[in-house]
Amino acid sequence: MIKEKIIRLGAIRNVVFLAILFLTNIAKGQIIEIYKPIVVTYKSAILNNEKVNIGIFDRFWEDTSKMQYEYLKYDSDEEILYKYNDTIKAFQKIICLQPENFDIQKNVKLGIFDEFNLQRQGEDVFIAKSPIGGYPSHRRIVNSIEILSKTKKDLILRVNFQDEFEWKYFGILVLKDYKYSKE
Repeated sequence: MIKEKIIRLGAIRNVVFLAILFLTNIAKGQIIEIYKPIVVTYKSAILNNEKVNIGIFDRFWEDTSKMQYEYLKYDSDEEILYKYNDTIKAFQKIICLQPENFDIQKNVKLGIFDEFNLQRQGEDVFIAKSPIGGYPSHRRIVNSIEILSKTKKDLILRVNFQDEFEWKYFGILVLKDYKYSKE
């Protein structure tokens, strides 16, 4: 009787051990990187007979044609970064890079990220805030945008963001002013 109970207990323990081993192998087998949002400059394109930058603001997909992107234009003379608005078929200002300009850019939308208002916090830092006062939980949001480098040819921005699990990431955008760039 005792021997049978010990054998049953051993069998149950083996089943539990195998179940735990199986479940951990499933978790290790998942590619978590495909769930990670990315922000990166992708390539250039021609839009309205003008060469512009393409920025990806989406989760990673092997087929980049499925990813959400934005047409971005850097004008180093005016020190402004523009985003193309498909609705009105024109470029709209999203960041004024002039240090003395403290305007708030309202309802900026980039790819999969929620809308935000962009307000200058310092000479090279812009803070993104919810246009409705606060974000609900489990949202993909841009936290801030920092100017890393600004020249006549290039603008390098660091975009700090988080996914719906509140994991924090950053992406680097390297934007060209094609009036001065030879590419």
